[in-house]
Amino acid sequence: MVSSGLLAVLLCVAAAFADVLGGVITVVRRFSARQIAWLTALGAGFLIGATFMDRLPDALSGLPNLAPALVVLGYLGMLLLQQMGGHHPHPHGHAEPVLAAEGGAMANSSGLGAAPAPDQPTSGASVLTRQSALVTFFGMVVHTFMDGVIIAGAFATNTGAGVLMFIAITLHKIPEGFTMATLSLAAGESRRTAFASASGLALSTLVGAVLTLWAGQFDLPLVHIITALATGTFIFISTTGLIPSLHLREHPRLLYVLIVGVLLFFLSLQLVHHLGLQ
Repeated sequence: MVSSGLLAVLLCVAAAFADVLGGVITVVRRFSARQIAWLTALGAGFLIGATFMDRLPDALSGLPNLAPALVVLGYLGMLLLQQMGGHHPHPHGHAEPVLAAEGGAMANSSGLGAAPAPDQPTSGASVLTRQSALVTFFGMVVHTFMDGVIIAGAFATNTGAGVLMFIAITLHKIPEGFTMATLSLAAGESRRTAFASASGLALSTLVGAVLTLWAGQFDLPLVHIITALATGTFIFISTTGLIPSLHLREHPRLLYVLIVGVLLFFLSLQLVHHLGLQ
């Protein structure tokens, strides 16, 4: 039987591979904006459910006095990174829309900057500067590091929670890798560099998981601290980051997809409880 630690590593590798797959999709073949929008909305809903129904209660249970401040700190940290990214300049005097006219979206899963729609040109620096893309990459590395922390931290609680968090995180990782690679292309980078940026997100996920598992083996309070911080970042990403990028007023069907994602997590959580895994 596979140990919990080994299973956590294997699932983190699988989740990290989703970032790489998103990069491959961008540099080799592109999905339509509509398909990306639906996938992102479903992942956002599942992530909202996972954050508020599972991770937040667990963080508060582990550090009842300190966790609220750490959660807020994690949220504000991501907000600060978003502000550091600023607004991307457009020499032609207009911003490239995140949502395509037919109702699709290329959502930025970190909320750190808008990417051009997949069917728009992404060559040269006319969409955004390399500095903006670099700041966005740094912010997404922090986020993906927390992806690994969350998965491994959930396994430190129990196997069922770890599997659920793996599902929640993996659902939004393909759009995540897609976004980072697209931003690189929009900043005038080569396709090889765009793919490398998506792969960097995957590596960050693995580092976060390994460090969390290492700390957990020694039963350090550090696990609870970084898990609470990660919960704050996930609150930001699932709400302030993802939801506005979906433009739900213009495309109300995506709201229903998001709600389905929340319900899917709720049902999954109830199944875990029923099977006695928590």
